[in-house]
Amino acid sequence: MATAKRVIRCHNCGAILQCDNKNETGYISKSIIENGVPKIPYCNSCYEKMLAVNASNLEHETDKDIIKILNDAIATDSLIVWVVDLFSFNGTLNPDIVKKVKKLNVAVVGSKRDLFPSSITDSMLIRYLDERFSEVGINPVSIKLIGNEDKIDINQILVEFKEQRKCRDIYLIGELNSGKSTLINRLLKNYVNKTKWQIKTEVYPGTNCDVLEVPLSNSSFLYQLPDISNSTSVLSKVEKDIVKQISPKKEIVMTRRFIGEGSAIMVGNLACLFVIKGRRASIRVFMGEKTEIKVVSNDKVDDAMRENKRKKFCRPVSDRFNSFRDYDMFEYELEDDDLRHDISVEGLCWFSTRGKGQIFRVLLPKGVAVKETLSKVR
Repeated sequence: MATAKRVIRCHNCGAILQCDNKNETGYISKSIIENGVPKIPYCNSCYEKMLAVNASNLEHETDKDIIKILNDAIATDSLIVWVVDLFSFNGTLNPDIVKKVKKLNVAVVGSKRDLFPSSITDSMLIRYLDERFSEVGINPVSIKLIGNEDKIDINQILVEFKEQRKCRDIYLIGELNSGKSTLINRLLKNYVNKTKWQIKTEVYPGTNCDVLEVPLSNSSFLYQLPDISNSTSVLSKVEKDIVKQISPKKEIVMTRRFIGEGSAIMVGNLACLFVIKGRRASIRVFMGEKTEIKVVSNDKVDDAMRENKRKKFCRPVSDRFNSFRDYDMFEYELEDDDLRHDISVEGLCWFSTRGKGQIFRVLLPKGVAVKETLSKVR
């Protein structure tokens, strides 16, 4: 597994900032670094007084009412059903939610399975989800995959949920557009109410949240909780029309590009993958059908991004990103293990390549999660 570190470079000359040698490129006074690492990609020789940032903190927003509701789930030892969007999910899980539910039984449901090519098997995706949840200390009691139009046996899922919940409540959680509504709608098509209670939506006690309550017995319920914030996803950073462009409606597109040292793959104006060091690499880019990519020279990326903003020759193009200050940059050194690795930008796309000891940099909107893992497809 690669180790990530934040890269701070001079925006004007592109040099990596360093405090050791005044005579070498990228020198910046140590006192400036000590007083404000978050605000610097200009070296002393370019703009002495100009400060900028390639180092925002990754902040997860967590609704306090959701935490209150999950406290009840803990008190009753309930089953958590956590729905994730297989396309957007890169393994970044809200730490506050993880902390609350990791000691409970958690059943994982991966949605939008039908958007993946048939060459990508269920076992690949199940293994990927299992690895990502296990990383944060959650060992799912089951992992299921569903699509919008496939022939998943919902009755079988209901039977398994019944066994897993052990007569207790179920709390259904997931981010916006995760597929929670798709799952609950398909469950309700096969639902027969044999209880004295009615299905209803009302404010959960002690909160301001509207929660759907589906009676499972006379003493247990399924609660569909409000959406968990996806504040670390590209989808939360762009305009609504750009969200529609990014989100796949048809089968996910896989495009291959070959890039070596000094070249980069630009994804609209929302991300860029640079090869900094290492042999020429075959990069698979997995993205929605309306997302476009372009290969450019490393030293031309800034100019290309500005030109793209004006001419929109490589979409999607968001008007919310106007200068380097609006982006973060990270660096990954892959192991020379010949295994396939993904570098995933949450909500947008993922890059897949074999580990040959290369060093990659990723440019992406500030606050968006990027994660390197062994590939979903291997």
